[in-house]
Amino acid sequence: MAEILTGVNGTMIRWARERYNMSTVEAAHAIGIDAKRYERWENNEDFPTYAMLKKISNVFQKPSALFFFPAPPNLPEINGELRTLPNSVTSSFSKQIIQQFEKAKAYQLNLQELYGTRYCILQDKATLPTDIATLSQNIRYRLAFPIKAQKQRRNAKIVFEYFREKFYEQGIYVFKDAFGDNSVSGLCVYDVNFPVIIINNAMSFPRQSFTLFHELYHLLSNTGGAEIIRDDFYSYLNETQAVTEKDCDTFANEFLIPTDDFLLEIKDKVLSDTLISELSTIYSVSKEAIMYKLYSLRLITSDDYNALKEVFYGDAIRAKQIKSGENSSGGNYYFTKLAYLGNQYTGAVFNQYFSGKIDSYRAGEMLNSKVDHLPKLEAAFFRGIK
Repeated sequence: MAEILTGVNGTMIRWARERYNMSTVEAAHAIGIDAKRYERWENNEDFPTYAMLKKISNVFQKPSALFFFPAPPNLPEINGELRTLPNSVTSSFSKQIIQQFEKAKAYQLNLQELYGTRYCILQDKATLPTDIATLSQNIRYRLAFPIKAQKQRRNAKIVFEYFREKFYEQGIYVFKDAFGDNSVSGLCVYDVNFPVIIINNAMSFPRQSFTLFHELYHLLSNTGGAEIIRDDFYSYLNETQAVTEKDCDTFANEFLIPTDDFLLEIKDKVLSDTLISELSTIYSVSKEAIMYKLYSLRLITSDDYNALKEVFYGDAIRAKQIKSGENSSGGNYYFTKLAYLGNQYTGAVFNQYFSGKIDSYRAGEMLNSKVDHLPKLEAAFFRGIK
């Protein structure tokens, strides 16, 4: 018996592929067919079966019904979120990175539904200092975490999680995820009421903290952003874009390693690899961040910084230190999901669910979880907050 063809709109398949910056060869491989057959679908010269349509839907993360539409829906493009990056950079983003932007937009819709109205620091932007050093002091005061307390922790994970909780109090929502693409350490999507940051969980905790404040500066500048690990992309930026990205890095570095405190810390000490390592532990930052501070203070040359920065790039990636099948939450799927979502957001969803304001289906959508997984996720959540 011949399989029934769907008669979908090939234009919609092409739109879905191009939205993820995928080539026809990449799309065909992901679906499991040869490229020529796939191209015939896009050109409406042939049509997929219903079984193939399900694969298309899974690959492009779009409902099957959408591929019957006469024209693409009016969805926001990531270029609109990333005015600080040129098309030549955003058009090279992988499907995995673009999906993270889509998740961030979905989180924003969820947050609007959960909270309605809520304070956000971005509402106070007009009253914030513009000088980076003064701004970092202002933000540190708001987060109620003096540099002395940060240095006492000497644990990058604890420091990051503290910052994450304090961001929530300031109305900035921080999620984590396994990006599956380590060219980007994190991103943010701007909204004056519900700004969202998503951190790549494969990064080391020092890098996660740096990314957190890099993205915060983007938000305070009324833009979305993405922190690209390597600096090669700077050659594609115009002068304004380059200044913005460097200001984001400068702010993150100044916040995590305040200049006045740093100068006291290194006074009468001889610069060495050992000292750089010790300083990175003291401030719970990466060795590269220490090198950047030394360079910004003109205590090392640009050649010194660039040479050692290349060595320290590898320190940003945490995944290589994690054995296959393991994760930061000990291998438990539900604890990992909670680490990605955060206790505050998860608690808000469960509160709405238990009070009957949303049903189990909507709760599952908000928590990126199947409905039948909710009881175990709930158990993990309440076990974790005891």
